[in-house]
Amino acid sequence: MRTRLSLGLAAGAVILAPLAIPSAQGALPPATDFAVSDDGPYTRHDGGTDQAIAHCGNAASNPAPDDVANDGDIDSNDGGNRRQGNEPTVAIDPTDPAIIVAGWNDYCMTDLAAGWMGLGFSTDGGTTWTDSTLPGYPLDDSAEGSVSPLKGRTDSGDPLVAFDNDGRLFVGGIAFNRAMPQNGSVFVSTYADNPGPAGVSGQLPKDYLRTVIVGKAGTPALAGIFQDKPLMEVDRTDSEHEDNVYFCWTKFQGAGRNKIYFARSTDHGVSFDRGQIVSDGYVQGCDIAVEADGDVYVSWRSFAAPGTGRVDGMAMTRSTDGGQTFARPTRIASFTPYFPNIGGDRECGDGPQACAPPSFVFPRIPLEPRLTADQTGTVPGIFATWNAVDPATVVPSTTAYSSATPGTVGRSLVYVSRSTNNGASWSAGVPVDPSPGDPGHQFFADVDAYAGRLVAVWQDNRTDDAYSVQLPLGNRLDAQGRAVSSGTDVVATYAATSTNGVTWTPLGQVSAATHQPSYEMFGNRDVPFQGDYNWVAIGDGNGPAAGGLFAYLAWTDNRNVVPGEDPRETEAQGGFVDGFDVLQCRIDLADPPGSVNPDVPLARADAPYTGDNCGNGGGLDQDIYGQRLSLD
Repeated sequence: MRTRLSLGLAAGAVILAPLAIPSAQGALPPATDFAVSDDGPYTRHDGGTDQAIAHCGNAASNPAPDDVANDGDIDSNDGGNRRQGNEPTVAIDPTDPAIIVAGWNDYCMTDLAAGWMGLGFSTDGGTTWTDSTLPGYPLDDSAEGSVSPLKGRTDSGDPLVAFDNDGRLFVGGIAFNRAMPQNGSVFVSTYADNPGPAGVSGQLPKDYLRTVIVGKAGTPALAGIFQDKPLMEVDRTDSEHEDNVYFCWTKFQGAGRNKIYFARSTDHGVSFDRGQIVSDGYVQGCDIAVEADGDVYVSWRSFAAPGTGRVDGMAMTRSTDGGQTFARPTRIASFTPYFPNIGGDRECGDGPQACAPPSFVFPRIPLEPRLTADQTGTVPGIFATWNAVDPATVVPSTTAYSSATPGTVGRSLVYVSRSTNNGASWSAGVPVDPSPGDPGHQFFADVDAYAGRLVAVWQDNRTDDAYSVQLPLGNRLDAQGRAVSSGTDVVATYAATSTNGVTWTPLGQVSAATHQPSYEMFGNRDVPFQGDYNWVAIGDGNGPAAGGLFAYLAWTDNRNVVPGEDPRETEAQGGFVDGFDVLQCRIDLADPPGSVNPDVPLARADAPYTGDNCGNGGGLDQDIYGQRLSLD
């Protein structure tokens, strides 16, 4: 195990909560993390229940054959509360910082032919959580859910949460069908600043009010057009635009033709204006920052492509009138993205997801650059973060695997850049934790700024003894040159703090545990997936006058996943246990031994197998975890 960075205690030092006793050299990782998606019961928004809510709170797992006649549940013997969760988002209520809300992609309804947005509510500062889900899912028979404009979609995800100054909660995301007509759309839901009516009050601290479609595909049955990768921010300043809700997203409509759209609400989410294009071309992914004077900034990732000025990097635009109009785009930075891939394939696993030898297994690690500003104005300026390949580490690849430019590999670092002149110019990106003596790939960067403090968060595999720029996350090569798992001490969550966004204090590991990110839990258990990002939010625990600043971090975590063996792999000709497979309880349906043609590869002759018969047995137990950092 590699040495973890420790926190040097100084003025304004960060304290992990719960905290291991600090030594003279610093603080150890915390003794525990907080389970945000806690594998427990679910609470419906109105206090009622239905088949989906019951299923999501059910811990049962039984490998017996499915009972397809049981209320349409195609896997009726299994519950759903040990299913995957990823892509977390977090927000802190400025009117009551004990209230923290999180969202994530929740797969607990998979057996019910749906995938929906999970929501978690904490009323004790993020220590314990009540799990819920956004109204409008397919089996939602509540009065409000039945009239949601999301009704008729089978899937909802890419969650976003944000509060306004009055404690209203806004929840954004995407909704779609996996079959045609896809009806892909982006939306914002609004929750009141208080709990629900009598009989529901106290179960959830915020009362669901409505959902509004912000943008949708113009041709529902046309493949290739899709609304995706949204972000949201609310003006919490005392400017004339206070409480405006701002929303951006990418409209995918073909290579080189993607556009960033922006829409706003000036009536607390009751309605949104028509989305306007704010980007140049060949872009995707956006974020929004609001300065203390109410100026609005929208950023996005740009891609290298033929044409003037098209480079890999990050760009932005500014509005000085509350999001009504925007200036021409300007560039924040250019860099080489960290792009793990084999021949362009960014997800590699087994079966149809297998990539070229040595058959590495790894999830996609996309770049989602982020933007923030201190809306109190204590630290002026706007701040951008991204992870990119450190140019000094780039070397030729020794296999088919690349992570920098094609045929090369390099180490990924998290960078932050600052502008103090309304985005007209930007400082050079500064690594927040270069850790030259303790290398690791840094990815899924996020940053928040509030009341004079900045916190950056990311995931990092510096604890992995097999770490090398030549290897994907969690991989090593065995004596036969085959890709195998490097164990579970692979990825952890790390953070750094700053008071100006230019100089940073690394905190080292801020999660209590490490995990293997490359377990094959998706695509019929053939490919891994960690989502596309992490999240951090800063709040004030005692009010602006008294101080009490803290940050809450959330990330995707595989620590609870139960490993297993996949017979489709181990029984194949030349098959072996590579350590990336999870518990599945598949049954071999082949003919008796001796009836198989020995001249046919076993992987083909020995088919078929059943599907995963214990999907709630722990093999898919990917969770959202959180940690709280005191900043005073």
